[in-house]
Amino acid sequence: MTPVARPLTLGVLLALALAACGPAAAPARPAPAATSAPAAAGSASAPAAPSPPPLDTIKVAFAADAAIYAPYFIAMDKGYYAEEGLAIDMVKAGGGAATPALISGDLQYSTSATSAVSAAIQGAPLKVILTSADRVPYQMWSSTPEIHTLAELAGKTVGVQARGDTFEIATRLLLHKHGLDPNGVVYTAIGTGNQRLVAMQTGSVAAMPLDTGIIVQLKAAGFPGNLLADFEQEVRMPYQGAATTDAELAQHRDRAKRFLRATLKGREYFKTYRDGTVDVLLKYNTVPRDANEADYDDTLPTLTEDGTVPLDDARADALLRAQTNGIEQVPPAEQMYDFRLVREAYQELKASGWQPAP
Repeated sequence: MTPVARPLTLGVLLALALAACGPAAAPARPAPAATSAPAAAGSASAPAAPSPPPLDTIKVAFAADAAIYAPYFIAMDKGYYAEEGLAIDMVKAGGGAATPALISGDLQYSTSATSAVSAAIQGAPLKVILTSADRVPYQMWSSTPEIHTLAELAGKTVGVQARGDTFEIATRLLLHKHGLDPNGVVYTAIGTGNQRLVAMQTGSVAAMPLDTGIIVQLKAAGFPGNLLADFEQEVRMPYQGAATTDAELAQHRDRAKRFLRATLKGREYFKTYRDGTVDVLLKYNTVPRDANEADYDDTLPTLTEDGTVPLDDARADALLRAQTNGIEQVPPAEQMYDFRLVREAYQELKASGWQPAP
């Protein structure tokens, strides 16, 4: 049965301001030599094998069901998390909602790592423990043919999944790079999945960062908008990964490592099996196969080798993000990122010779 992401409920968001052994009968005659002899009279039968311990359920937030999230879906589908004694309770929430839920303890992990960094810059006790990619596989498209440049977005609406999420952060960095005021547009939360598709088709926003899967669907429907910028070519930032709390790392460090080890197995499967990855994606989203294939092809080159980025790059990203958002003090990169566990897990996988099966 296909897992279904559970949306973050209104109650949760409000709480953010806030689990037969008797003697065996003797045989009538000696058993043939080739047959195992039955238990002697009066002996007890072998005890039943103990039941495996229950899986440790952890809540993990997913902002979308695009190809960049496929390693997590693969790890669920192929049983990698179960092998590590974990069950994933999927919560569908963008970074703007997932990060406060992470801080409050309602989630154990969020895959909106860049949003977690924005909170960590301001002192939130969060750590990014995995970075899946160092570029965002987005393009900025206008919803109508009248808009041709980024500068023409001044005063207009730009759609994001949730306020403060990766889409908004990447847009701010893009506008800043082009010498435009990142606060000169109106950021509007659209939501995930088909909501973004509908927003662009109806023109309810002037523009929006889009992943390849959405773009393919829009073009197939005769979409009239214009390409304004390619984030993948222009914006380098630690993108999409896993974040957790300092408390989780202090109290459940082994669980964090098991989560990372299973996720890394999903990444290795992703890198090895294109068709198999697309098959898994089709269980988690409603995107046509050709759109998922295009999304896979765009995502693969953006993946980091081992789930980490150099801390110097992470700090440079944090400094620019703080400057763009008017934040004066930026903590050391080590206060916002901790790649020790993912490095350990990756080295263990390599040393063991583990390879994904089709």
